[in-house]
Amino acid sequence: MERLSDVEEMTLSEFHYKTHAQEYKEIDDMYRLHLAAFLNRNASATENKGTDKNPKEEYIFKKFEDFFDYEKAIKQVEGQYQEPEKATDRRQLSPAELAMKRNK
Repeated sequence: MERLSDVEEMTLSEFHYKTHAQEYKEIDDMYRLHLAAFLNRNASATENKGTDKNPKEEYIFKKFEDFFDYEKAIKQVEGQYQEPEKATDRRQLSPAELAMKRNK
């Protein structure tokens, strides 16, 4: 809905769907902003390692990898999209056997 002519040409139903979609997009944007603020707070978290006389605070996360494991996240996503295993024997598996194998 960038131009007024686009809005004038759409039906009322289309307008309502686009309005709802925009509201959901704004909620997603707010979610991302709040998540960034929360992660910023967690990334800068410290703990007291010293004594009362000599207080010393250290960051809880020493390295970025301690805070976010990029490789682990990539492996999780790749694991969702792996091709299904093929049957090792020559016969076809029944639907029940396929379901049982999938649910392991």
